[in-house]
Amino acid sequence: MTFAGRETSRTLGAPIALFRFGWGDRLLGYTTSEYPITLDGEDLTYQPIPIERNAITSSGNMDKSTLQIRLPVNTEIVDLFRVYPPSEVVGVTIFQGHQGEDEFLAIFVGRVLSSARKGRIASLNCEPAITSMRRPGLRRRFQYACPHVLYGSQCRANRADFTIERQVLSVSGANVTMSPGWQGQWQPTNFQNGLFEWQGPNGTELRNILKADGDILLLSGRLSSLVPGSTVNLSLGCKHNMDDCLGVFNNIHNYGGQPWIPVKNPIGFVNQYY
Repeated sequence: MTFAGRETSRTLGAPIALFRFGWGDRLLGYTTSEYPITLDGEDLTYQPIPIERNAITSSGNMDKSTLQIRLPVNTEIVDLFRVYPPSEVVGVTIFQGHQGEDEFLAIFVGRVLSSARKGRIASLNCEPAITSMRRPGLRRRFQYACPHVLYGSQCRANRADFTIERQVLSVSGANVTMSPGWQGQWQPTNFQNGLFEWQGPNGTELRNILKADGDILLLSGRLSSLVPGSTVNLSLGCKHNMDDCLGVFNNIHNYGGQPWIPVKNPIGFVNQYY
């Protein structure tokens, strides 16, 4: 029987939902069915667990289009948000179908924003993919500093050329101690606002380097999966001024700021008619 036939039937409908979560090259699948389900063409088995969602709203107002998924706190996808949010975007797709049928239609495509726990139930707050249009219009502003994202498509600096591979000496909270001379040809302060990357059990983990004080780095979040001796990649940061763009990255031809904005009012503060 077809999906449409089940939907329009008075007594033959047996609706079930599939929840697919993905980040990096990893996938997790859950279903409201009592039995595991595998879709044709997918190397993923949707495991039966107690899971539910809010009603999907299509009001035209993106502020009301968020979705909440509730499931047990001991679920693997919830563990991903337990200490610190994952560095990569966690996408979510919800399929609707009927028990015993192979046809499932996607009814929601978006991403997981955050996780909250209350007792034995966890809530995943999600937003649809269309909310990427919340901020339409131009991003550039008339400013001295460069607005480009470092290593982005407009900056065009090659991250690999400004990244070094090192081993961690010790870890304490959000502080990491490196071996003396870890900075190589650069100064430790050149890594401030840069990237700290390593491979964790859930894939690639990224943190911003908030401060580089000698051999101690202060990072932007907890480091539960990082242990002494781990191999990490450290990428230079940028102050988004002409000195760093020219002196550190030799990338002045892609500088996005307007350093010659006049600071003096050309008209002046004196009324010429008095």
